[in-house]
Amino acid sequence: MIAATIPNRPFATEMITGLMLPDGIFESTLGNQMLNAQIQNGGASPLAGLSVYVEGTSHPALTVTPETFALAQLDGGAARVFSWNIDVSSVPAGEYMVSFIARTASDQVRLIKKIFVTRVTFNPASQTFGAETPQGTLRLRLNDIIKPTSPCCLPTLQPDARPLSDKESFLNYVSEAFQGHDPRFEFCPPGYLLHSLDAEVVPASPYAGQYGELPYQDPWWKIILCIIVVILLIAAAIVAAATGSGSVTVGSGGSPGSTSPTTPGACCGVTASGGSSSYVVAGLVAAAAAVATVAVYSDVRDPFRRGQDNTAPAAGELTESETLSSVIEYPEPVRPGHPFAVATRWTYTRHTNGSSYTYSASDVSQNTHVLNRYTVEMPNVVRLYREEPFIVKAEFYGPNDEQYRGADLFVQCILAGPHGEWKRFLLQDDGNYPDASASDGTYTGIHHFEGDKPDPRGFWMVYVLAQDINTAQPNMSPEDAAKLIGGMMLTDQVQISFSGGTCPLVPNGDVHVI
Repeated sequence: MIAATIPNRPFATEMITGLMLPDGIFESTLGNQMLNAQIQNGGASPLAGLSVYVEGTSHPALTVTPETFALAQLDGGAARVFSWNIDVSSVPAGEYMVSFIARTASDQVRLIKKIFVTRVTFNPASQTFGAETPQGTLRLRLNDIIKPTSPCCLPTLQPDARPLSDKESFLNYVSEAFQGHDPRFEFCPPGYLLHSLDAEVVPASPYAGQYGELPYQDPWWKIILCIIVVILLIAAAIVAAATGSGSVTVGSGGSPGSTSPTTPGACCGVTASGGSSSYVVAGLVAAAAAVATVAVYSDVRDPFRRGQDNTAPAAGELTESETLSSVIEYPEPVRPGHPFAVATRWTYTRHTNGSSYTYSASDVSQNTHVLNRYTVEMPNVVRLYREEPFIVKAEFYGPNDEQYRGADLFVQCILAGPHGEWKRFLLQDDGNYPDASASDGTYTGIHHFEGDKPDPRGFWMVYVLAQDINTAQPNMSPEDAAKLIGGMMLTDQVQISFSGGTCPLVPNGDVHVI
């Protein structure tokens, strides 16, 4: 049996921005996503003539588009990301197994790994969103969100766009909108960051005792909240642009009452020139909101768990639901990859069949998903007549300046073209061309502009995006595994501030294709 392994849980990336969803969890509302797995050579000797494919899944509706990837060699200790198109649209929320086959000419190994699928729902009567898991449902009502100081003007409905009818499900439209790229798309979200919210966890069945089950026996409920936030921010902007209407509702819009002076009612506006740049902005703003949401509740224990710690029910009582009301403040700009502060005032209430129990707290937390620094190396000019490849190299250093290597990160490069073009490719640290050496901390990727349509000549903006990986292992206890969170953005191409004006979208550079 060959020494190939999958060191970390396979993870989901959505089809438009290519970004990993919070904690890598798959969302059925989005339909097709990418299934990504890190195949690692766990031995010292190279694996020559390696091929990798998905053998099957544990649910008939969980369908993976067949594709076999071949690799001339994978050095000892090296890891490479492989990606398959997966359709989760008809799969109930739950835990599922995916079987991968890694094969050489002489032997093979079967690798079976777990993935998680959620299902987001929307109740137009109550204006609440929900995310289903096997252990229960999280319902979310956004009372208020931080909006741009000067909202952008929505574009007019494109001639071939389909309006969103009053009776049509917003999320059904979202699943359709997430499947393609429209070079005319203009980013115009209804808001950026959570401000005031009410959340409710309804367990699959009322439970006895002080503690309920964690979703999937692994992530905290705050990760499920992050999934809803990311979907709403990207989706609401895309749906609004596609329908030519700003009427897409993501919350009641009500005021949460008096707020601290540290939280203004509006923030800077993030703008883009349209097309590919707009999708970059949509993904980065959603990623920033996810980082902020995790930072808000980044105590070692989830606020629902902390509420359970402090509200022991009476003997014989069953917990039927749990609620969390929260007002969030942003004393510092939200900047992915940097240690910004976030404050919150929250109240947890346990509702049993006999009584209600309440616990309140005020917290100031720091974003812990940070880089100390990172570097990007790439050419400034690519000459088509010489068929020059465009090669990007990046290095990332975490706290204490420790360098990330191999399977530590998910890294990709996005190219935003002069005519709304959109190109995306992965950066790998596995020693295969164009990467010079395996596991040395230099993530490398390549794109060939020759043959691209339309004519690729002109200036392209370059964005190198890095996200961390959930490294929880199957032998961990649910409480310990839940402390590890992946899919958070570590690079800082956008910053959401509260001083007015415009939040600049900062690429890592540009390349002139001639």
